[in-house]
Amino acid sequence: MADMLRAAKSPRLSLTTLRKRGLVWAALLAIVVTVGGSAWPPPAAAQAAEKQPAAETPAPTPTVVSKIPTQEKVIALTFDAGADAGHTMAILGILEAEGVKATFFLTGDWLDKYPELGAAIAARGHALGNHTRSHPHLTQLTDADITAELVSTEEKALQACGRTTQPFFRPPFGERDERVDRLVAAAGYAYEIMWTIDSLDWKMLSADDLYRRVVDNVVPGAIVLMHVGSQTNEPGALPRIIKQLKEDGYRFGTLSELLLERPSDDTTLYTVVPGDTLSSIARRFGVRVPDLLAVNGLASPDAIEAGLVLVIPAPGPGDSGNPGDGGTPGDDQGGSGQDGGGAPDAGGGSAAPPAGLLARAAWWLGQVWHHVWGFVRSLFLGRP
Repeated sequence: MADMLRAAKSPRLSLTTLRKRGLVWAALLAIVVTVGGSAWPPPAAAQAAEKQPAAETPAPTPTVVSKIPTQEKVIALTFDAGADAGHTMAILGILEAEGVKATFFLTGDWLDKYPELGAAIAARGHALGNHTRSHPHLTQLTDADITAELVSTEEKALQACGRTTQPFFRPPFGERDERVDRLVAAAGYAYEIMWTIDSLDWKMLSADDLYRRVVDNVVPGAIVLMHVGSQTNEPGALPRIIKQLKEDGYRFGTLSELLLERPSDDTTLYTVVPGDTLSSIARRFGVRVPDLLAVNGLASPDAIEAGLVLVIPAPGPGDSGNPGDGGTPGDDQGGSGQDGGGAPDAGGGSAAPPAGLLARAAWWLGQVWHHVWGFVRSLFLGRP
């Protein structure tokens, strides 16, 4: 009873006292937040974070080339050898008479049957490329079988020709995927060679049709696909093709000469990466999509793929104001502040939390302290 009377007689706490006590509690909270933040995350969590494996570096892949990346009037004649001896010696005679060097993609089985022809190709200064051992559908083989196809052919080329087939590889039937690409690169081949013009000579086109198919579709940097087999009409068409293209101002070279030597002009080159589109590349360099298509001999914007090397044309007089397909430079790369590195918006909103466990914990603790302190100041000090 006495205690109740004493409590009844106690004066009510004044506003000043409440404010003082609030400041004390706020100070204590600040200490807790500061100490707690410095110890976050707990040792076990920190150790677990340290044990997280580092991101794996993507396996290298070869550069896919369907056209020499240049605006010079140069052409690479390429011949696949895998069926029979065919017109090999006749083709070598024509090339020698015209002073033209070419690139021959050889299969291991062909070299087994005709090692003397492989030696003749190398002796005349032509470049070599790997076309697998048995000309299979690579995407249907196991990893081990794909590697064996490549290694076997390289060994046979070294034995018969005294020369390596690296760094050039041409997939049979043009069939490839990411797995094949990875294994090709691992075997030492930096370039997967496709083609700009398929002569279709294996369909037994007439010499006239073969001539027209090549000459009518040529562009600077074209890679022409032909074959040495007996089913082709190469001996009747090849001299005419070379003569006409020389008259048109073209010169010929091996893939080694045209790809491995730096361009003599001021050509800008760009290797397509995953996620690229022709529009985004055009905007990046301030050029137009139609110009990219024309310079690179592409039929449509969908014809690009990762690894393809593109020639970037010089911007035209009006391109700087209307690059790509009508967008402005940087449209596809995120606007200012949208990639996590921008400043907070004008309304005072907070930036997004940073990456990393420790950094996020400290950021959130800072946000909590900011709001708690604002509440305390408003409640006990009478101002925000």
